[in-house]
Amino acid sequence: MAKTMKALASASLLLLGASADATSGGVAGVCPADSECMAARDHSLLQVGVPSRSAADVGKLALTENEDPFAWSSSGATVGDGEWCHAPVPSDGWTLKHCSTDPDAGHEVKVLSYNIYWWNLFGVQFRNGNGGSAGKLIAAKNQGKPYDFMGFQECEDVNRVLADAGLAAQYGSLAADHAIAIAYRKAKWDVVGHGMQEVAEDTPEQWWGKRGVQWARFQHKSNDKTVLFVNHHGPLPVGTGGKCGARATAYNILRTIASHAQEGDGIVLVGDFNSDAGSEEVRELESRLHRVHTGPSFGGVDHIFSSCGGDHIVETRNLGTGGSDHEALDAVIQL
Repeated sequence: MAKTMKALASASLLLLGASADATSGGVAGVCPADSECMAARDHSLLQVGVPSRSAADVGKLALTENEDPFAWSSSGATVGDGEWCHAPVPSDGWTLKHCSTDPDAGHEVKVLSYNIYWWNLFGVQFRNGNGGSAGKLIAAKNQGKPYDFMGFQECEDVNRVLADAGLAAQYGSLAADHAIAIAYRKAKWDVVGHGMQEVAEDTPEQWWGKRGVQWARFQHKSNDKTVLFVNHHGPLPVGTGGKCGARATAYNILRTIASHAQEGDGIVLVGDFNSDAGSEEVRELESRLHRVHTGPSFGGVDHIFSSCGGDHIVETRNLGTGGSDHEALDAVIQL
């Protein structure tokens, strides 16, 4: 098994070319080639696809703040100083936990988060889609109450996944850099706006590129309910928060949400954060959002957060892997 994993890892590294060579501290130098460590190394391959920008690319987060209940409130302190992804620290009282107390005002949404493991599951030299196994998992779990929104990580072609699920006609798709994508139910929701903000970067020891937060605002076609759905794939190494650290990554995610949420929005944040529930990053996120559900994969790095919690959480499920190395997660939330 270890030799097989090593062969797969070597082949996938060839796909990345110079982006993961020895000078950048690639995954191959992180640990000895025992079976447990090789599994961890295999998990990190092609985490972001081919990076769209180089490691030397330096910039500043440029966010448009708006005046609404979600508006960012800074304490004046910063973390990650000296790096492009440094972040302001929010004030103690600032929160995204805004949810109506009127049960008749809520609207139930069903959401999915799924790391597809693209390089292995869809790579032509590996499993080439595995007979559409990921799509078939989604189709099976979409029965009864269909998904309103789906967030994918390590997904190079969201339309292929939707086609495998037999859902291409029913769902629209929004693809972003860094192999993340959103799908939404077209019969029920209109896209009001969408985009992506880079919020973090891997450390040199395990560098595959920068990491983004993808966001999209939707309005329901019949009752005008608005939802901000946010999708993220976190930086490596696992549990570190990447180059700027756990707190900076968390605050940059929160600030991106605050910059695009508007009064009346229900907020859902999903993704493979590469940080488990006990990490500083996730603790910071759940101090400002409700952590609705955490999956079992890799110690629990997949999460669903929301502006609503408690009795507003109707259902959560672990769905199985569908051929990925992560379990897909879903939740039904009254927003």
